[in-house]
Formats: sequence, structure tokens, C-alpha cells
Amino acid sequence: MWQLDNRTPFAAERTWVRDRNGAEIWLVAVKCTFAIKQDGTTEIAQDQPPVMMAPEHADPAAPAKSSLKYDMDLVRTKTTTDVVVLGHAYAPRGQPVTQLDIGLRAGPVLKRLRVTGDRLWQGRSPSPPLPFVKMPLVYERAYGGYDPASAETEQPQWDMRNPVGTGYALSTSRLEGLRLPNIEHLDKPIRHWDDRPPAAGLGPICAHWPPRANFAGTYDDKWQQERFPLLPLDFDDRYYQCAPLDQQTPQFLTGGEPVTLLNLTPTGELRFALPRVFLGFETFFYSGERQLHDRPKLHTVIIEPDFPRVSLVWHTALPCHPKVYKLKHTRIIQKQDLSANRTSAAFAENEA
Repeated sequence: MWQLDNRTPFAAERTWVRDRNGAEIWLVAVKCTFAIKQDGTTEIAQDQPPVMMAPEHADPAAPAKSSLKYDMDLVRTKTTTDVVVLGHAYAPRGQPVTQLDIGLRAGPVLKRLRVTGDRLWQGRSPSPPLPFVKMPLVYERAYGGYDPASAETEQPQWDMRNPVGTGYALSTSRLEGLRLPNIEHLDKPIRHWDDRPPAAGLGPICAHWPPRANFAGTYDDKWQQERFPLLPLDFDDRYYQCAPLDQQTPQFLTGGEPVTLLNLTPTGELRFALPRVFLGFETFFYSGERQLHDRPKLHTVIIEPDFPRVSLVWHTALPCHPKVYKLKHTRIIQKQDLSANRTSAAFAENEA
């Protein structure tokens, strides 16, 4: 009962969730990971990272104090495709620099950020940046964090947009020696101690940080009396989007979109196209009934240039509230032979 018959080379997982009104939905996610070659071609990776059943933080021992590395893949739904990048900024040709620009283009997503070497506040001015060859792209190195002057008080003050960041101060009393962010938006660099730029990054955002938290809805007495344990009526599905807003595509991606990475690999530039994957899902019930799923949606594109590899998380949802205990298994097939580019049989015959 509730099993997967995964006939693809990719990782797959499943779970049950409830919709807004409590009806059961059978979720299946397939994470298709491809190695990226220097010539821009891709091939199925030997190592297939698992479908994430829960978020994973940069520091698993201190999740509340570290940024999000991977978000969970089996969320109820998404409204469009998230594109995230996990890795480092690299100085061209391995020569130390004090500043460089990095860039991401993935289909309609176009984003550039500026990376600067380590700096501290000296008086009310930033110190000269130190040279670097490789810089981790994590939110710990973006603007945010806590006000050092309030750290030892009963009510420490944080920049809740990025509580793990650095550079946030409410006064100049403890500004001296405070580390400035390494990663900034090109049009919003820090010039003064009281600047409040948004956090800059390419990775996923924690669910309890704005803007995601702003979409979670209202959990008040009315919700407690009328809706608990269901989602509040003002819950917004955009809560499930983990990428920064400018890395959420206007519509779901389908594969085949061109990608360009600038200064995110030691070679300086990497170009490739998102692999095209064609998956089929069919669910079998103990009653003998079979049900084809709707075409899966590409929920998340995870680009990891350090490997280099790209993972595409495909997601399908099958409402079947009255048949929860009748559901036997879901068969997953790859509807196209990617290595030979041949079309295989659309669906296998009846289960063996």
C-alpha cells in the first residue's frame, strides 16, 4: 500500500497532504539530476540526490541560526517554477579580486549580483575589501543579522528578512568592527551604516523569513475556533515558493530553456540548456481501478555549479480522498529515452 514503482533512473518520493478543506491528496515528486559538461551538454548523473522530505540547513546542527540549503520538495503545490543556485563566486582565472559581478540567466530569469571581499565598519566607513578567489554564496554573507548593541538586552533586534546575515545596526554605538555583507544587489550597495537593503542571494529562502512568512495566513482566535487544524482562509500558495521573487518564473518551465552562469564556476562562464524530461504517472488501486495523473509540473530547478549539476524536481498531485486506503501504488515511467532520444512505449502494459 502507498508504494512507488519507479521505473526511471531518478530519485522519487511520495506523501499524503490535505487540501485547504481537509481532503487527502497523493503527492509524488521525481528529482531528475543531470551532470553538466563543459561543452554545455548534460547527461544523467550517476549520483541522484534524494527528494527532500524536509528542509536541510547549511548547518544542520543549528538550523535556526543558518540559512536554508535545500527546501523540502514534497510541498502541497507551487504557483510557478523556483530557480535556485547553490555554490560559490569564483574570481576569473583564479586571480584574486576585491570585487566581481556574478550572473544567472535561466529562461526568463535574469539576475546579477555584486560580490565584494571581506570588509568591516571602521568608524562610519567600510574598510577596503580584502582580495578573494572563492566566496560562498550563502545568506550569512548577505545583509541582515542582529543589532550588536541590543544583543545582550532582553529584546535583541533582528532584521527578520535575513536574521542570519550581517551588517544590521540600529545605531553607531557598536558599529566598529561589524562585518559588512559580501553579497549585494548592484543597484543597492551599502554606503551608510543605516542603509537597509534587501538581502541578496541566489539560494532558497527559509519559510519563516519574509516574504514567505507573509503568505502563511492568519492564525488567530477565529481560525482556532472555525478552521483549526486546516489552513486559514487567507493562506496564499506563494508561501511554498522558496526562491527569491526575481528567481520565480512567470510561468512553469518545461525544460529546454537556456541557462548561463557568470563567475559561478572556475571557468568563468557556463552555458547549457535545462534537460527535457518526459515522465508518466499512473496510480493503481486495490479495486482494480487505474488512474493516469495530469502532466507533472516543474516545481524547482536547483543549479549546483560546483559539481557541476542541475536537478529538476517534477511534481504531481492526485486528489483521492475517498480512496486513501484503496491506493496500492504509483508507477513512474520515463516516456523518452534521453540517451538515444528515442520514444519508448507510452505506458507499460498492465502491472506484472
